[in-house]
Parts: sequence; C-alpha cells; structure tokens
Amino acid sequence: MPTPSRPAAASPSSPLVRRVGIALLLLFGLTAGLVVAELYFRFGPQPTRRTYMSEDPVLHHRLRPNYDAPVNGTRFTTNALGLRDRELPIPKPAGTFRILMLGDSFTEGGGLENDETVAKVVEAGLRRGACGNAVDVVNAGHASYSPILEYLLLRDPGLRLQPDLVVLNFDMTDVHDDFVRTRIARLDARGLPTAVAPDRRIETWLIMPPVFPRPLRGLEDRIARLAVYQAFRKSKPGIWLFGRFTLSQAQIEAKGLIGNLRYDRLALARDDDFPDVREGWALTRRYLAGIDELARQHGAGFALVVYPHAYQVSATASPVGRQRMGIGPGLFDSTRPFTVLEEFGAQHRVPVINLRALFRQREPTQGPLFRERDFHHTKAGAAVFGEGVLSGLREHRLVPCDVRASR
Repeated sequence: MPTPSRPAAASPSSPLVRRVGIALLLLFGLTAGLVVAELYFRFGPQPTRRTYMSEDPVLHHRLRPNYDAPVNGTRFTTNALGLRDRELPIPKPAGTFRILMLGDSFTEGGGLENDETVAKVVEAGLRRGACGNAVDVVNAGHASYSPILEYLLLRDPGLRLQPDLVVLNFDMTDVHDDFVRTRIARLDARGLPTAVAPDRRIETWLIMPPVFPRPLRGLEDRIARLAVYQAFRKSKPGIWLFGRFTLSQAQIEAKGLIGNLRYDRLALARDDDFPDVREGWALTRRYLAGIDELARQHGAGFALVVYPHAYQVSATASPVGRQRMGIGPGLFDSTRPFTVLEEFGAQHRVPVINLRALFRQREPTQGPLFRERDFHHTKAGAAVFGEGVLSGLREHRLVPCDVRASR
C-alpha cells in the first residue's frame, strides 16, 4: 500500500514565506516607529506655555523674574521674586501693613496696566484713606493657579514678604485645577502639597475628552495616556477627525459627561450634586484650610474672595468667550459654589467676601465688565472687583489702619 504523500514545506523563497516576512518586518518597523515617537513626544522639548512664564519643579509654573515685555498688548513687568508688582523691601518696613493677594489670571491681570489690576485698585483705595503709604497690596496672581499651587506660593516666596493678611481670590476654575493637579502632586502625610512638578502627558490625559463609544472607554483611557496619541489628537488631522478638546454643552450632554469635572466647564456652577464635584471640593477645601493654617502660623490673617464668571452675571456677557469655552448663552444662576465657600468660612472662621451680587448689579450700568473674547475682566470689571474687595476688607475690619480711621 503506497504511503500518503505529505505537503511540501514552504521553501525560504516561497511567496507565503516572503509575505509573512514582509508583514512581520512592517509590524516591527511600525512598532519601533511608535516607540521612538512615544519617547520623542514624552521626553523631547516641549513648547513654551507662555513667554512670560517658565515651568517650575515645585510650583508647576510661575512668572519669570524681572520680566518686561508686552502681554496681550499691555506692558507686563515682574519683580525679582517673579510677582507682577514693584520691588518690595524685605524685611518689611516697620509700621507697614502688607496684604498678599493670591489668585489666578483674573488677579494677575494680563491685558491690564499694572495699576489697573485688582491688587493695585485695592491698594490705591486704602492709601487714599488713613493708611497712606503704610499699606502694601502685593499682586501674587499667576495665570492658571488654584489653591494647591497658591499654598506652595505662599510657603515660598509669599512668606518672605512677611504678609499681615493673605487674601485669596477664588475662581470658578479652581476646583477643576485642583482636581487635575492633585494627580501629579507630591503630598505630605496630611495631604498637603510639597511640590507639583509639571507633567503635560498626565495633565493632557486628564482633560482630553473621550471620542470612542462608551463600551470602549476603558481601552481609550489607556491609549489616551500615550504622548504620541495626544500629539495626534492635537494635530490638524486629529482635530478634523475628533474635534477640539473643548466640548459644547450639547456634546457634553450627548457623551454623558454632565457633571464630570474633567470635561464639563459648568460642573461647578450646576445645582445638581455630582461625585466628581464633591471630590474636587474636598481637595480644594483641604488646600484652603492649609493656606489658612500656614498664614496663621506666621502671624497673618486669611480671607477669601469669591467672584462670578461672566455666565453667572449675565445671559449675554462675553459672547465669544462663551463660544471658546463651549458655553452657550444664558444665565447660570446656581449659588452652590458661593454657598460652599461661605460654609467653609463659617467652619474655619475665615472671612468670605462674596462679589456675586455686586457684579450682577454693576454689569447693566458699568459694563461690559468682561471682555468680549474671553471671560477676563475689562478695566471696568477689575475696578468693580477691587471696589468689592476693598468694601469687604472694611466690612470685616481686616486692615487696622483703615479700621482706626473709621472709628
């Protein structure tokens, strides 16, 4: 009986072997290329965030010291400490009451002259009274700062200025920023930051909106941590294919992201209770309490100022700014964020200056208080802001020389 014949093994030069070899070679080349690209985008040179700022291994980012150049069409200068203010004597002159004003870009005042910023409006108001030149209001505002970074800025260089009062201007973006930056922060045993080194890959992952269908969101979350994928999403083809990072309210609703603090710009201003927002507030309250404790340990008082964004003041304010933020027209009337801070103040015996009613009252008669193209204040808006802070300082009797004059 004849033995059954076996199929001949593919020779090294057969078409099948060549096709498999080419496929493996292409796969290897693609993998190697992706690895090289990932390493480049992860560890290669990064574009500068803003020309007047530099990255910082402790403070995440900060103003460049001794800077003097136009920013948003206006001269922008900083002192040797990297604060948007004049040079301040250290140690503090005897008899001087010094207020350190913390905040983000609304306090920093890009696009405003130095003397038009909130800190200088308050300083001028106090100096016109009985305090004279015996009071300083230091502008320590930094764009994109929030309590986690403001705690670190107070620790150094803020305390070097020997403030008698620390005033923190709370912004509606602060809880989101704290929520994101806590993920890249080094924290001590009490959960207070020791450093927040910048990590653009993690920060981008945390704010990059999902585009995959919901069943694939877990897979997308892992892919979204890759620097090469992030670079593609930011590129023109990526934007054309997936859209920009800022979602409209309709898109947020369609994706089921309402109340998600990473993507919903209005999460903080909504009346509903959301898990992300609760977690974010818990972090922010911790950092605010840390600032209060740090200030008091060094003999300084602490006060909070909370001011509204354009969409909380008027149904139409800052129309282009709304589009850029993905927010449509309408008045968002929630008092929740203001109430949360007032409750914090009552619990910790921290004076809270609430400017919501003042801005609403002044917008129809002194407006526009917000720029058309973004939410930041016009000169008139900064003046109203400063007036409100000055009134609150006086109401709470926080500046001794001013209090003595009112007796």
